[in-house]
Amino acid sequence: MNLPAKSADYEYVRFGYPSNLDKKCILCQLPVEFSYSNSGKLIHCLEQDIYQVIDLFICTNEKCLYSKKNFNPTPRFDYGARYYGADVFRFVANEFLPPLKQKPSQIHTRIRLKHPNLDISEQTITRMCDDILKIKAFSIDRNTIEMIQNQGFILLGFDGQDPGGNAPALWSFMELTTNRILSTTKFETLNYQILHEYLVALQAFYGVPIIGWVTDKQNVIVKCHDTYYKDIPHQYCQFHFQTHLWDHIQVVDSQIFMPLKKLINKLYIHTADTSKEVKFDYIGKRSVREIFKPMDDDFQSMIRARNKKFKELRGLWLYETLGEYIKKGRKSMDEVDPEFRVAIILKRIYDNLSKALDAVKPWYDETLQLSLWFQQIRGIFNDIKSAWQEKQRQIDCVFKEVYENICSNDSQFQLEDCKSFLPGKIKEPLRIKGEWCRLWNSYLSGLFKYEQFLGHFRTNGENERAFSKQKQMLITRAGKGIVCHIIATRGEDYLRLTHCSEEELKTDIIEESSQALIYELRTELRAEISNQAKSWRTRDKAYEGYDGVKNRIPTF
Repeated sequence: MNLPAKSADYEYVRFGYPSNLDKKCILCQLPVEFSYSNSGKLIHCLEQDIYQVIDLFICTNEKCLYSKKNFNPTPRFDYGARYYGADVFRFVANEFLPPLKQKPSQIHTRIRLKHPNLDISEQTITRMCDDILKIKAFSIDRNTIEMIQNQGFILLGFDGQDPGGNAPALWSFMELTTNRILSTTKFETLNYQILHEYLVALQAFYGVPIIGWVTDKQNVIVKCHDTYYKDIPHQYCQFHFQTHLWDHIQVVDSQIFMPLKKLINKLYIHTADTSKEVKFDYIGKRSVREIFKPMDDDFQSMIRARNKKFKELRGLWLYETLGEYIKKGRKSMDEVDPEFRVAIILKRIYDNLSKALDAVKPWYDETLQLSLWFQQIRGIFNDIKSAWQEKQRQIDCVFKEVYENICSNDSQFQLEDCKSFLPGKIKEPLRIKGEWCRLWNSYLSGLFKYEQFLGHFRTNGENERAFSKQKQMLITRAGKGIVCHIIATRGEDYLRLTHCSEEELKTDIIEESSQALIYELRTELRAEISNQAKSWRTRDKAYEGYDGVKNRIPTF
């Protein structure tokens, strides 16, 4: 681009060699000589465009790298060899990074309002956001390395995330005492040998010992630990253990809630034709739905109840609420003539609901007992005053009570015969109680290992929170529809943003970046996107599945 040196549309700036370097090479300190001036570039800045021309030099030392490469170390107005100024890049970074966390469309609106003369598209801002994300994640990783090496050890927590779609599982490895992301990686397939190889490389990279693990009890993790890391304490996540117990209670509780919900939705006062009117004593002709709307609204509100994790079960609540509702409703009927149409319909409703409650009473009793046991267990886990040995003893007493309850109902029960199953597959309370006991025996060896750590890290909750924050940031940016693709291509960098200090997020993005670094990180991101996008191809894909089927046929 060759533009006039003087123009009202832009400011002309020419960069010579930095005066503080005294015409000396930045590598070998020998003299440099002028080579040529580039043709210039128009840079779009916040206040005014700048026409930037750069004088390029070469080193006079033939052995120097810069003897064959034209260069000029002067900081430029543009960023990353693009056509927008560093001030625009800095503005976008301040908007995009926490605490503002604006998405590209919002940043585009804000920058156009504050700087109406700047011509910039939303797509350009999106590309800038990717650059900012990569640079900031790179800078955070650099700080993490220094922090961990100064600390001298790693208390390791790790977990996997399923992005959905066809994207591979994303795994995050975290140091829990500093709350820093050590590493992230994507595993297409994973077994305990692959996990071990990765952990060996991770420890070698940081050069400090791993003093403990905090994870959920996935088979691949347990086998890796028991095979290669027996001497390292392995804390099983207490939150995940309690979640397994709770999920099975919800299955039993659903046997209360779903039949009652089904009956409520079939009640005459809810399904009656709104256009059909019938005669009510002393009221006149009205539709049934109109007369009984207050009661129907009550019932419909009741069945919108949701479980509150570890706190409330909707089936128990609905059973108890309906029981009290029927009791009060029957009492209020004492003031109504039993021959009135309203009274007749009300009696039919209360009778039907009472029969339904009687039918689910056994499930209510089982759910209530499981819930009481669970709250005992949860309370013991959360007791910060008791020693871990006392907690283990008390919880063991609860599970002995569960075991005795099973044996009193099934004299042939053997704990050794219990097989693991997912919540929902089995609904019989007796089988679920057996699964509870099996889970306790399975988790017991690792539930209280935290007493061997420097801090009481009883769960891998930080990993869970990191994934949750990351996903919410991505949904905010891109929407739920393509979040799996964004996790696969940018999720690792977003995880870094969730676990770093405010000071790191506030540091100047320009000072942390260079043209060479930006180019390298862009190349890395393009490769990730290209790899993820392979599965999207439809028109240019080779369709030869028929050969795969044919090859299954044995030949003679």
